[in-house]
Amino acid sequence: MGRVLWWGALAGVGYGLWRRRLGRLRRMPDDFSAYWLRRARRTGELRYVALGDSLAQGLSARRPELGFVGLLADGLADSTGSSVGVLNLSVTGATVTDVLATQLPRLSALPGPPPDLVTVCVGSNDVTGGDPDRFRSEFRELCAGLPAGTLVADVPDFKRGPHRATAAGYARLCRDVLAGFPALRPVRLERATRSMRVFERGADLAHPGNAGHRRFAAAFAAALGIRRGGHPTRERRAGS
Repeated sequence: MGRVLWWGALAGVGYGLWRRRLGRLRRMPDDFSAYWLRRARRTGELRYVALGDSLAQGLSARRPELGFVGLLADGLADSTGSSVGVLNLSVTGATVTDVLATQLPRLSALPGPPPDLVTVCVGSNDVTGGDPDRFRSEFRELCAGLPAGTLVADVPDFKRGPHRATAAGYARLCRDVLAGFPALRPVRLERATRSMRVFERGADLAHPGNAGHRRFAAAFAAALGIRRGGHPTRERRAGS
């Protein structure tokens, strides 16, 4: 009986922690968006602009800078020895239509020389309710408007969910379109996330957690030609 009570108490604690993490996840879109607005005020010797959806926002990482965009910025700083300013234009819930309508025009309107690095991570929200033909057309339009050297990801693996086969089809569409734009750099997220384990995912099991974002950052870093996705600097740990 004592052992049963002990396991019951342990299960209760685990459930409570899970509920707390889900509650924090609901607040994340606003909190993370506010972080990136503050982060945009910090300039750097290099300029990095991120387009995309909640994955680019870093949702389900413990802190925004532990998402793949923050880690990739740190990796770029480590590999070049230069400071990196980040303008994260991504929006939670964005589809490729949204990126075309609002984020790409903002990128094109930036003053001064082109950014030193641009990344695109979008498509996951198109999987559940989109039209593949429209997606192909709009993704091609998006690619045509991006500067040379932009890192463009396909759609990550959806694991065991009901939309996994659809997501794999969208990932193939991305790769097919990208094959027609040799000036862009494809990022094979589907391949990189195929072996993701449960502990690499966030509380909602849909977004990557800290470990999952490190996996995303490694895929982008490989496409960029730097060794790793980086680690948060001491200043960023303190200034989040």
